[in-house]
Amino acid sequence: MMNYEIREVPMQSEIRTEEVETMNPATPTTRVFKFKIHNTGFLDSTSMIKFNLLKTATADAAHRLRVNCFNGILGAIRTATMSCGDFIICETHDCNQIATLRHLNKSQDQRNDFFGHYLGNSLQVEVASDRGADDATNGADRDKGQLRVTNNSGANFGTQNNAGNARLFSKSIVADKANSDVYAIPLYMLFPAIEGRQMPLFLFQDYPIILEVEFNEASKYINNIKRHPTYEALDTDVQISDCKLVVDYVLPPASVISKYVASTQKDGGYRFEYPKFSLVKKSLPATGGNRVEQEVEHRLGQENKEIHKVFQLKQYNAAKTTAMADKVLLSQRVDGSDTEEYNVEINGQDVYRDDIFNVASQYNELTECLGEPLKIPRAMYFNDCNSQLSHLATLGSGLNVQYKPLGCDLTNGTGAINGGGTIVQQGSPLIWKYKRTPSVAIANVCVDNTPAMTVNYHVMHSGLAVIKKLDVGTSVQVRQ
Repeated sequence: MMNYEIREVPMQSEIRTEEVETMNPATPTTRVFKFKIHNTGFLDSTSMIKFNLLKTATADAAHRLRVNCFNGILGAIRTATMSCGDFIICETHDCNQIATLRHLNKSQDQRNDFFGHYLGNSLQVEVASDRGADDATNGADRDKGQLRVTNNSGANFGTQNNAGNARLFSKSIVADKANSDVYAIPLYMLFPAIEGRQMPLFLFQDYPIILEVEFNEASKYINNIKRHPTYEALDTDVQISDCKLVVDYVLPPASVISKYVASTQKDGGYRFEYPKFSLVKKSLPATGGNRVEQEVEHRLGQENKEIHKVFQLKQYNAAKTTAMADKVLLSQRVDGSDTEEYNVEINGQDVYRDDIFNVASQYNELTECLGEPLKIPRAMYFNDCNSQLSHLATLGSGLNVQYKPLGCDLTNGTGAINGGGTIVQQGSPLIWKYKRTPSVAIANVCVDNTPAMTVNYHVMHSGLAVIKKLDVGTSVQVRQ
């Protein structure tokens, strides 16, 4: 028997790309940009924010500027906010830190050759095979095994005596917009709500979707290699120009849209589940001297939230030095004490039976949080005193031990956004227990580990937007 029923051939989704201008007027000093996107189709995670960087009058003709080699223009983003009407879907503070850790953790080829095309990052290092010629050229810790920046990074940071002989091998930021490079950042790096998923904009028909991006000061992410000895640009050396949003709208067949709309009419409505980050800022005071133990409990709150991961990122409050790490990483570095340990308390119970004190164990815990190993030269992470005293990882002019985030994974292994983490009960705040026993500066071994530190905790937890169809229009509720 033949079936003569006429079947509809499924249609393919279409992609429409548009450039969106800023809502707010932009001036040479503007660092906050707002965009309103249409409630059409799906918002694809490959959409980008693009802009130019232009040299200003405070940088003279001899000054050569470029975004830092480590994370490039990603270091420029301080805060990224996605809002829907009066609700904030996600708001990521110190976005440059957590976005770099999570999204630039790629192999060197992919990080530099692919992302470098958009972000301008290009850090490449080599291990010194011989002891340096002298302190003026290679720094006090010029021993064999030190990490050095190669010329393939696009910049030569000169000798350690800061004679001003640094130079660029890549194109400098210029004043002429027609000859300037265009930088672009994929939106999934900034907004976790669309990371690995598409957002059904058509369901938010009565609520405008607003994306807001705030930029850091230029000194935090741009090198001016003529401003030795720090090679740090002034905040006024660069201005942001022609900032736009390049939006990819995915337009599915009508049958797909009908299924999503039908789900808003069911009990409970349509649930848009996504991860989001909260930032908790803490501090550590300076210790009293060499090997003086300091122990703190940082209460992070988060009651009634479902927590997935916690990242601790620290920076010394000491003034910038002439060390190579300060020149190359600028304010993008993540410091760690030479002797430190931690545990995490949730709902009155410690996550770990014993404190995590071994550097290899700390590295492995961070691997669990990221879902893959931290893909930087291993010596950039390890800073334990045994490695330093054996000159396997000396700390100073090179790049050894300059990027050491800590992490704690609180997921339950299911992989779910809602239901895959650990709920913090009311009255039992999330507590990060931290202890350090830092050393003072030791010539040719380590710098002073005792100064005060700024501590940022990036807490990843579940987010939920519930969309319900009403007799007239729709209702959107964003729940933490």
